[in-house]
Amino acid sequence: MVNFDNMIYIYSSSENIKRLNYIARHIFNSVLGIDYSIVLDKNTFLQQEGACINYSDEDLHHGLQIVPNGLLFEKGVREISDIEVFQWNKISCFFKQTEGDFLFDLFAASFYLLTLYEEYFPKRLDEHGRFNPNDSLAYNHSFLEVPVIDRWVYLLKEELIKKYPDVKFKERRFRFISTFDVDHPYMYLKKGFIRSIGGIMRDLINSRFSDIILRFAVHFRIKPDPYMEALHWIDQIHKEKGKSYYLFALMKDRGKYGRKTLYPLTSYYKFLKNLSSTTVGLHPSYNAYLNLGQLIIEKKRLEKVLGKNEVTASRKHYLRMLVPETFRDLEDAGFREDFTTAFAHAPGFRSGTAIPYYFYDVENDIESKLLLNPTIIMDSCLITHLGLYPEEALSKIKHLIDECKKSGGDFVSLWHNSNLNGNSKNNPWINIFIEMFNYAISIENDIFVPK
Repeated sequence: MVNFDNMIYIYSSSENIKRLNYIARHIFNSVLGIDYSIVLDKNTFLQQEGACINYSDEDLHHGLQIVPNGLLFEKGVREISDIEVFQWNKISCFFKQTEGDFLFDLFAASFYLLTLYEEYFPKRLDEHGRFNPNDSLAYNHSFLEVPVIDRWVYLLKEELIKKYPDVKFKERRFRFISTFDVDHPYMYLKKGFIRSIGGIMRDLINSRFSDIILRFAVHFRIKPDPYMEALHWIDQIHKEKGKSYYLFALMKDRGKYGRKTLYPLTSYYKFLKNLSSTTVGLHPSYNAYLNLGQLIIEKKRLEKVLGKNEVTASRKHYLRMLVPETFRDLEDAGFREDFTTAFAHAPGFRSGTAIPYYFYDVENDIESKLLLNPTIIMDSCLITHLGLYPEEALSKIKHLIDECKKSGGDFVSLWHNSNLNGNSKNNPWINIFIEMFNYAISIENDIFVPK
């Protein structure tokens, strides 16, 4: 008889445990900080004296029982429709079961959200080829802004502690992950003669005389370019607080959705190369969507700029992703982590969690080595798509930070240097960023103990 007090034993009634093993690793290793063992032999399971979970439809009168709905024992992917969402402990749930100690298949529901299962069958794509949040289960049932997987897992933990008071879990610490996308390194410089003249004419037509004065001051090097000045300010504020951050650089040539600057960008590239305590990742261009060759070209271009052998982090331009193709391409190109998982039009937890996890290819039933970091809020989502006033945006940001803290998870924010240019008197979003930044770092590394 084996008896490890600090081990969760999971009995599976099926030998097909690839999916169960994947979701158990996330739940127990990543979220709860405890090891687990999947047991296929019923008699062996019944002999265990540690914390036990019976993942079968047979009542064994041993451990907590979660009745499977069958999804984790399947192979491949199939469209699932008419999912009933209901409340359990004031938290939205689905895959309801009438037997067992839980009213739903917690493992299968977590797997469904974490793998972005519904996105294998998009009803429609938006104008940029992205999954539409209006077709998201979480969005339609108003739980997108709650990391429900994390909440379910902590409730599971409570039930385990009630039954097995000696079991020990490692508490997670909240982290603030500050990230930036640089679509446009310059506001006025490096635009070319024709584009610059066009800009001046638009300013004249709209009587924006102060912009014309600033434009000439930048071109004659009397004042710094506002977008580059914002990048230096971003770096400085992080250095002052001893905070590292991610910066994702767009490397595509000029185009409708590309950079609006001409080569060479010597000072910008020097800035990127000299950054310290900063992870510079690739911002794969609009045209790199479903284009592995273009993705590799841009990755090599950034590696040459930085003078390093490998760029390993990415976030897609326009958050342009398609499941599973985008993540397959990223892994094939040599990326090890990605920050694209977010909706452009709605903040929250697209995959139901605030905790990083590895991509699982449901079509092929393969767990990849690509770590996905869910991005929780994007500045342009709040400013442009939702049209929030700064004070409304700050309230939503703090709410989402608090939700991440309750998970002991990561609050990943996405800002653009172009939205942080100017000064706090003429750009209120600078103050919103500063307040978000200070609020998030003030609670960073706090341990959340679920009540």
